[in-house]
Amino acid sequence: MPEDTSAERISEKSLDAFLDGLLEELKNPQDLKMLEEVRKAFRRKIPFHLRSYAAALMILRAAGVSRGRAGRKGQGTPEPALRRDTKKSQERPSPARSEKAEAPAGELPRVSLFVSMGKRHRLRPAELKTLMAGRTGLPVESFGRVHLRENYSFIEVPAAQAAQIIAAMQGAELNGRPLEIKPARKRSEQEQEGI
Repeated sequence: MPEDTSAERISEKSLDAFLDGLLEELKNPQDLKMLEEVRKAFRRKIPFHLRSYAAALMILRAAGVSRGRAGRKGQGTPEPALRRDTKKSQERPSPARSEKAEAPAGELPRVSLFVSMGKRHRLRPAELKTLMAGRTGLPVESFGRVHLRENYSFIEVPAAQAAQIIAAMQGAELNGRPLEIKPARKRSEQEQEGI
């Protein structure tokens, strides 16, 4: 096991004490606003399936057991990324950009998902995105444009997370109505099924 080869290890007793202190501080945080900003950055930057590992690594670094990889760019100065002035400029995309389907350079391609509610159901794009973000753990900004139709809609999502989003939305309700989300089919596929 990798733990056996490490000369420095954190004792179980000190780990328990550290975690108890963390829980106590979470109940009564000193700076709730800063805590929320860091939490948002953490959720935006760290993929859902890696968050517990990232938290464990941060505990090891705080204990001085893990120092990260030597020689990596920017390894010694993580503080500037957490500064409020830098963070706010990254956190607030322009309203026009957040509603467009365009992905920033380097972002994976998007796919459309079918949504079983539309204008008739008084579906609001912001409400849908918030619900999806809450159930999937993805940031609201990762969801693209919502194309509203009378009885149904389409939402653009990152292609890599489409299956995760569909699975997380199983059994979801919005405005007291069941909400179904599934892969959108192209018109040519629908016409072939009808033949």
